[in-house]
Amino acid sequence: MKRNSTIAGLLLAGAGAWLVGCFVQGVMQRNHLLATRKLSKQANNTWEGEGGTIIDPAPRPNAS
Repeated sequence: MKRNSTIAGLLLAGAGAWLVGCFVQGVMQRNHLLATRKLSKQANNTWEGEGGTIIDPAPRPNAS
């Protein structure tokens, strides 16, 4: 009987560790995404401040 409870406890501990690992990985990915977006926005603002302009894409003829 003691073995069954030990095995169950180890399984629960393993599952908990796996869930915590997934959570930490998700947080790290979100932080990386936010940092990438911030750098991209900052680079775009810097580029526009240096006289760069955003060129609109050429209009496409309507497919009729």
